[in-house]
Amino acid sequence: MSSSFTSKIIISKYFKVNDEYAPQTMSQKTTATTITATINENDATNDDIVNKEKLTITATITATNIEQKDELYALSKILIKRYVTFKPRGSQLDRETMDKQQDPFRGFFTLFWIAMAFYIIQTVMHNLEKGGTFVDLSFARLFSRDAFGLMLSDACMIAATFFDVVFQKIVSRGWIRWRYTEVGLGGDLSSLMIQLKSLRNEYNLLLGLNKKSDDDNVNNDVTHRLSNLHQKIEEIESCMKSPSGKVSYPDNLTFSNFFDYLLIPTLVYEFEYPRTVKIRPWYVFEKALATLGTFLLLYVNTETYIIPVIPSAAESFTKAFLGMSFPFMVNYLLIFYIIFECICNLFAEISCFADRNFYDDWWNSATFDEYARKWNKPVHHFLLRHVYQTSIDSYKLSKRDASFMTFFLSSLVHELVMIVVSKKIRMYLFALQMFQLPLIWMGNLPAMRRRRWLGNAFFWFGMFAGPPLLGILYCCEIALTPWIFLV
Repeated sequence: MSSSFTSKIIISKYFKVNDEYAPQTMSQKTTATTITATINENDATNDDIVNKEKLTITATITATNIEQKDELYALSKILIKRYVTFKPRGSQLDRETMDKQQDPFRGFFTLFWIAMAFYIIQTVMHNLEKGGTFVDLSFARLFSRDAFGLMLSDACMIAATFFDVVFQKIVSRGWIRWRYTEVGLGGDLSSLMIQLKSLRNEYNLLLGLNKKSDDDNVNNDVTHRLSNLHQKIEEIESCMKSPSGKVSYPDNLTFSNFFDYLLIPTLVYEFEYPRTVKIRPWYVFEKALATLGTFLLLYVNTETYIIPVIPSAAESFTKAFLGMSFPFMVNYLLIFYIIFECICNLFAEISCFADRNFYDDWWNSATFDEYARKWNKPVHHFLLRHVYQTSIDSYKLSKRDASFMTFFLSSLVHELVMIVVSKKIRMYLFALQMFQLPLIWMGNLPAMRRRRWLGNAFFWFGMFAGPPLLGILYCCEIALTPWIFLV
């Protein structure tokens, strides 16, 4: 005859977080639920710990044991919310896109480049009459002085980024636990991988116990628990693979996958991106030629209309400002076109990246926050996921505080670039970029919101005022104080 005995099972209690069930972490107080089960002794395996005198068995199920404050199951929900959507689409100023969509303003686009061609011809003729050369190369000699060192530094920087693959492999296998890996998709997925393994172990242990138990009440409790675990496992697994299921974590941690990510013109990593069917050699040639041609325009404008009018301390600030405002605005537009239309589309074509939405119609912006969202979509997506939403989800900041933190961090990084370039700490760019916050407040006033044309005019006035002011401050290294009496 088979005798029965009592088994006590310790199961971690789950609490409701954001309308979902998430495991209690080690940093919080843990309570336990005790379930009494009746199991036939003959069904006990050699792995069971059986006390022959008391005829009892104790099975302890260890739930997720992760030393962090955030609930990792809720993290899987956050990951889904933080995804940036990629889909096949063209860039708005691309010639093929404008023709395909029959853009009514494509004639102005053509007019702009014809005007730029005449602009170059006029400048070349002026240089021939004045100095006998097509283009003055003094500025080229200035910024090409350390060209070899720059290329070597860039090569070392790119090569160093491949260490990320090795580091993420180490983290994914649980060999190290570094708290800063929780920043970004890789850190989140490594934490979810640890939780997934723990949940699977718990599921398998409960499944074996359910088969051995003869108590219907216990079976119902365990079955309900198994159902919850199965749901959690499926949802976490869905966060760790691409929608098509072809790429999953940690199988994506390869050098080829990372190299592909470096080629794709986006700062946000995803398992899969929308792809084009093939590379079009003529399109690559067109964008490469457009890059060189636009850079020539940029160089001629800088050499002819900016460097000669850099003001001295004895010159009126108003005269310097007005003299540099239009050339700086032209440079700003040309730099935008080179980066987001030419270079980004060039790399997108080489990598077969189908989402060419690198910018929106920022020129129609009525507020500076709208401009910040539209003019540089790769950086906007990065800040949205890794700064703004992370500040809200992980640090429980309000939307207003998260917006301030995003602007603050972006301003610091931009100023860091200027510090490296100028080798001086001046904080001009940081101050002017942070000054956008009160401008955003002004742009959202009811009078501005009711009249978008007024907000757009206010935006363009700020764009005309900002770049030349920065140029005067950084290029001249002169404080505004001597100019107060010369305005």
